[in-house]
Amino acid sequence: MKKYLLLSFLLAGSISANCQSATNFSADADKAFGLIKNGAFKNGYKYLIKYGPTQQAAVNVSPNTSYLIFFVYDNSNHPATDFKAHLMTPDSALMKKYTVKPFDRAQVGVARASQLEFRTATFTSGNTKPVKLVADPQAMIYVFYKK
Repeated sequence: MKKYLLLSFLLAGSISANCQSATNFSADADKAFGLIKNGAFKNGYKYLIKYGPTQQAAVNVSPNTSYLIFFVYDNSNHPATDFKAHLMTPDSALMKKYTVKPFDRAQVGVARASQLEFRTATFTSGNTKPVKLVADPQAMIYVFYKK
């Protein structure tokens, strides 16, 4: 009987810990977004879009524009990460050439942020190009731009 009582307390404790981690991540991600937004605005960037939590997103980029992209994810279990942005094209050589990987930027509580930035050149055809954003594990994705 004592084993079942102990097991039930452990189960309740682990469920409570998981719920607190999710709650903490949400609050920490909001704090991180506030810090990210303030820093981006101070450097002349404008807010474009927020995705999340997701593993895939896309954005159309304009010529002669700088982009600043943040991936904010739950780091409570220290997952291996794979974040990147690449040009959406059927040509694998072009996709590989135009792929950017972020670097670790900061951590707020359990919310960890990775940042990538790139500048687009003048396009020979069309006004915009599609860029795919890939996040593993799923993350909140924040996109800023500056002309």
